[in-house]
Amino acid sequence: MMTLATNVHRLPNGLTVITREVHTAPIATNWIWYKVGGRNERVGISGISHWCEHMLFKGTPSMPKGAFDATIARNGGTFNGFTWIDYTAYYETLPADRLKLGLQIEADRMVNSSFDPDEVASERTVIISEREGNENSPSFWLDEELRSTAFKVHPYRNGVIGWKSDLRAMTREDLYTHYKTFYAPNNAVLVVVGAFKTDEVLKQIEELYGPIPQGLPLPEVRGEEPEQQGERRVHVSRPGPNSMIQVAFHAPAATSPDWAALTVLDAVLTGGKSPSFTGGGAQTNRSARLYRALVEGELATGAYSSFMATLDPFLFEVGATVRPDRTVEQVEQALYSEIEKLQQTPISTEELHKIQRQVRAQQAYSLERISNQAMVLGMWQTLDSYERADSSLEEIAAVTAADVQRVAQKYLAPQKRNVGIFTPSNSSGGGQITPTARTFHPALSFYNAKAAEAEATAATNNGSQATRHVLSNGIVVLLQRNPNSPTVSIQGEIALGQVHEPAALNGVAVFTASALNRGTTTRSFHDITNITEDRGCSIAASAGRHTTSFGGKALSDDAPLILELLADVLRNPTFPEREIERLRTQFTTMLRQSEQDTRSQAAKAAREQLYPNDHPYYLSPNGSLETVPAITTADLAAFAKRYHPAATTIAIVGDIDETAILAEVERWFGDWQGHGEPPTTNVPEVAQPPKVLRREIVVEGKTQSDLVWAVPGLARTDPDFYAAMMANLVLGQLGLMGRLGENVRDKQGLAYYATSRIDADVGAGAWVVYAGINAKNVDRALNAIQEEVDRLLAEGISELERSDSVAYLTGMLGISLEANSGIANMLLNIERFKLGLDYVQRYPEIIGSVTLEQIHAAAKRLLSADRYVIGVAGPAA
Repeated sequence: MMTLATNVHRLPNGLTVITREVHTAPIATNWIWYKVGGRNERVGISGISHWCEHMLFKGTPSMPKGAFDATIARNGGTFNGFTWIDYTAYYETLPADRLKLGLQIEADRMVNSSFDPDEVASERTVIISEREGNENSPSFWLDEELRSTAFKVHPYRNGVIGWKSDLRAMTREDLYTHYKTFYAPNNAVLVVVGAFKTDEVLKQIEELYGPIPQGLPLPEVRGEEPEQQGERRVHVSRPGPNSMIQVAFHAPAATSPDWAALTVLDAVLTGGKSPSFTGGGAQTNRSARLYRALVEGELATGAYSSFMATLDPFLFEVGATVRPDRTVEQVEQALYSEIEKLQQTPISTEELHKIQRQVRAQQAYSLERISNQAMVLGMWQTLDSYERADSSLEEIAAVTAADVQRVAQKYLAPQKRNVGIFTPSNSSGGGQITPTARTFHPALSFYNAKAAEAEATAATNNGSQATRHVLSNGIVVLLQRNPNSPTVSIQGEIALGQVHEPAALNGVAVFTASALNRGTTTRSFHDITNITEDRGCSIAASAGRHTTSFGGKALSDDAPLILELLADVLRNPTFPEREIERLRTQFTTMLRQSEQDTRSQAAKAAREQLYPNDHPYYLSPNGSLETVPAITTADLAAFAKRYHPAATTIAIVGDIDETAILAEVERWFGDWQGHGEPPTTNVPEVAQPPKVLRREIVVEGKTQSDLVWAVPGLARTDPDFYAAMMANLVLGQLGLMGRLGENVRDKQGLAYYATSRIDADVGAGAWVVYAGINAKNVDRALNAIQEEVDRLLAEGISELERSDSVAYLTGMLGISLEANSGIANMLLNIERFKLGLDYVQRYPEIIGSVTLEQIHAAAKRLLSADRYVIGVAGPAA
């Protein structure tokens, strides 16, 4: 694996600066990390680090509230921040020639953030709303209870979001003291990655950060967790769709010599994972031990393990979601059985080498994005040394089977485990599809890329152009070489989805796509997962409203293999009965889970009021508890036969030889002949509702409501699309959630999120506003939403908002395509909507030519003051 040149520089005031020049795209990202998080808190001020993070978006004397968001958008950038138990981080990613702006912002708010008392009061409701949104998930309650049981002394027991009683009592003085204590150069790491000259950037950094005085000595974290003397158990019972078990063992810090062996142990259980918080790697869990034992063993619908790099000793976790026809006790014993196998018998050389290959591949995938590079460098410097961003691969390569057995024996002993069990109080339980890796970090971006439909995209970062080829059977192949990373992304789609299925078989498109890799005429599901995951690559298929998507991620040398496997699962699926029944259980329990999910239920309530029941958009692509159990393997096979080469597009982007890869596509797909005519898509338009329609759904055991406000939207091919897109950008996305965020969140403090999107595709999807609100504030939030809709109807947007939108969208051209998968998806969009391969070159002119009058007209055409639908789901008012 190639090691990229990285430099470290330390200012006299203690600031550590890490730079890495990457000239693959005209963009740069700067991240600043502060060594403060949940570990630096105590009961009474739990959650204070996270609250401080929020306050740093509220302005400084030189850049008042709102100016920060607008300035970044105006310069075509993206930004955000997040807090975890060990650190708080902020970032700006911008066109490279505007990098200094991000550096200026972070230098300013390191010392000058205002912490206005009125803003503190407003943000209190926002923070509590964020916690209440988490409380809607049973897994949050289980995780919080288990963590506070596992830790008796160390402040890791308090988590990140904070206890609600502390959030209600926290004062402005508490927050400002915390800020002044921990936000200082000697407690910070600045990471800059991208297209710049190191000497020039270091000079700017010294000018901006050099005058900032070193902070006071930092308070020590004195809470050292005593050794656990025996198993601890906690039982949580609340309304929910499924039973879950989570088992946590105390594990060492990132500086421990056992870190690498435990990382391999984690991968043995559930596959090698991406080093980036945001994922983006290959799926590698299905050939791993917990999936094989629990999911294929028909005990659980999902299983995971997790071992995170931390400053102080934290936790090694395993867990699972229980199938509806199994007991928690059965799943618990199966988890312990897998652990005991690792303690008693060394893993094989083949399994060890597979894990090491997976880790190397995941590292390569993460390097596609400069933002991931900066993220990993900063994380490691905060925990230990930035050098481990690269050297951790060497550490893992040096792990032996004996090391894995030793750490399993040492750390996963029965007397050291903490067991958390969740059982639903409203039913006998049952499973849901659980992520294979726990998500400990909040989302790193509020911006909804789908709503802007990845319009802010570029050609390749190295100047090569996409090429279009059509096979004799009608398959369109789009190729683009990107030699900047030794990886390849293959993405394809077939114009056949939920809108093409009969209502009685609602869900068959999604079910069929998910079942494709469960076996073919020549390969079993095990064969497919063994072949791919042994190399650290993956293939997958899914379906949505209009298309069935398929694709894979691999190192470049394995691209022909991915094409071979994709052709096999698309052309020769057998839908083995036992595999299909496993999938059916996962789908039905996922549907039960959605019935307990307030956002899903609010969207369902709005959708069913907006569209008549014979409209394809009335239905969910996932199907229902009435239709999915009745779908047969014959139904799946019949739907798969409707896949047609003349309705298929394949995009391949990465370090490829275009001639060679096109020959591979021809080899595996060239003789594919469809059955009958290719599918056609016809989505009828709908009128606005005759009046305001409102439906409320009570979901027991929740502390926050979700609401959806919606009107019919427009198709992607509609002439008003760009004008409507820009109106929506101003309404609910630009900066931190546009006008909606400014009013509902910042001004009134009613919600953690309030945003909007337009689902413009082959058909006219909805224009949707959605928000998470405390139940008692639903009507206030709806009034604020309607206030912003009415203002847009009456006034349109300002010239400044229009120019900011144009600058943002055009500036994002270089940022949006950091990864091969982003380029491939953009190429699919270009083909689907017949935009032409010169679309990227024309895009700035298209956006720049949209007028205020056109934007206002599109808003008046689509939005309404008195003809819309509302869906609300949450606790009883």
